[in-house]
Amino acid sequence: MKKIYLFFLFIGITNLTFAQTIKEIDSVSLVFCDYLKQINVKNDTLKINTLYNEQFYPYLNKVEKTQMQKIGNQLYYRMQRNCVGFRELLDRLEPPKEGVTRITEKPTSKMTKKQLEEFKTLTEFYYYEVAGQKTKVVMKDGFWTDYFSDTSTSQLTCTWISDTEFELVFIKSDNESRANFSVKGDRYVYQILAKEDNFYWMTVNIPGQDVYEKSKIYFK
Repeated sequence: MKKIYLFFLFIGITNLTFAQTIKEIDSVSLVFCDYLKQINVKNDTLKINTLYNEQFYPYLNKVEKTQMQKIGNQLYYRMQRNCVGFRELLDRLEPPKEGVTRITEKPTSKMTKKQLEEFKTLTEFYYYEVAGQKTKVVMKDGFWTDYFSDTSTSQLTCTWISDTEFELVFIKSDNESRANFSVKGDRYVYQILAKEDNFYWMTVNIPGQDVYEKSKIYFK
């Protein structure tokens, strides 16, 4: 996940006591998302600065100093999860090592029965983070476990829900970005689209959003 602009959230902020729950943070993130859609500027740097100055800063002004870092991180990452426009903005400002294609209609898988059977025998994969770090994945015994380059991990349950789709449900993580991006019970639906020489094309959809994000997952 991206962190490049997070530093600017905490400059020159005063504090008052203000309690937040994840439900409240999610609600605020949706308000910010709607505001982002209304910012009528083409320059992306100006757009994100406007969002911070007009929305993030005033909100964080209400946060108790001891909670500021925690709440700022949660809001920043939950907004990425809840707001497609914010994800797209950050991608333009900091292009991922491997680009993400976003489509609004569910694609059709081109996997053959043999390829699907082959995929289900594999247990080790990897993919690349935004900045290029390789993240390893073990998909085994009903769990999906991410192993990050900083030695942190994430664990999710993994359940096949159709021939080509499986659902991940977040359990826990000691990785900063994943622990703030997801909360226990968050769901993600993956679809395997096609096989290439050393990777599969897949999409991921967050239930409730009409966007399917297409990317690569590599196999050994």
